[in-house]
Amino acid sequence: MINMNWLMDRKEIFAWIVVGLCVFVLCLIATFPYDTLQTRLVSELNRATGIDAQVTDWSIDWPVGVEWRQVTLSKSDWVPVQLSFLQAKVGLLNVLNGGLGLDIVAQLDETSPQTGQAKASLAASSFSLEGPVSIQGKLQQIDLSRVLRRYVSHGMLNGEFSHRIDSSLQAVDAIKGEGVWKAEATDLTIDPIPLGKGRTMSLAFTKVSAGLACRDMVCDVTELNGDGIVGSFTGEGTITLQQPILDSQLALTVTIVPGAGFASKANALGLPALPAGSPITIKIVGPLAQARIAL
Repeated sequence: MINMNWLMDRKEIFAWIVVGLCVFVLCLIATFPYDTLQTRLVSELNRATGIDAQVTDWSIDWPVGVEWRQVTLSKSDWVPVQLSFLQAKVGLLNVLNGGLGLDIVAQLDETSPQTGQAKASLAASSFSLEGPVSIQGKLQQIDLSRVLRRYVSHGMLNGEFSHRIDSSLQAVDAIKGEGVWKAEATDLTIDPIPLGKGRTMSLAFTKVSAGLACRDMVCDVTELNGDGIVGSFTGEGTITLQQPILDSQLALTVTIVPGAGFASKANALGLPALPAGSPITIKIVGPLAQARIAL
């Protein structure tokens, strides 16, 4: 027969253990160095990626997290990106084990929470991002004209990605490692496109889809297609990533099937004015910032 007093003693001990753990966690949260955390996160972001983050205001996000408002992200080869809201939640158990786990949410406009949002989860074996680092995330209805306004005048982007870097994460190594990236842009207008001698043109697409499988700075194009009034296209090839990113080297083969609006663009592109439906294959080579088109 089970001794009831023994059971009651064990229940009381267990209850006190639970209470003690709860008090410990609450004390840890209450005394967590949030000011040091937000300073450290900003400095590690700059060290690891070379991105300069300017924060107007920040606050505590309960239980263990930080929120920044009116954030400007800039880099030497970027047009600055303005974020109205950036949140980073720290995995407490990861920190206690000496690692780092972050859930990050970035918002272009706080008044539209379902659009212009990027989410990412980062896991690292140390707080200083030494050793393996993995990140995965999702992009939801990003207004490309706000992020890439130098090249895009209209377009909405959705996508997802996962990437892993086995070595120490430094600014020069931030694009190394291996990962898979997929994206789809709708109602995309690329404008202006420089053609030399002061000439420019624009291209509009109903939808453009792209996929990359990257390993050690070489990305295989697993998917590249789009369609619009000028026609449709499919592509394949490789992209060799470099720092700065606009120096990345393209080696793409693209097949274009002209549409009803292609003839008006053909002369500007230096391409023959083929009838609608007649495919033409071109090569796109050279640095991203000044790629060359060849037949």
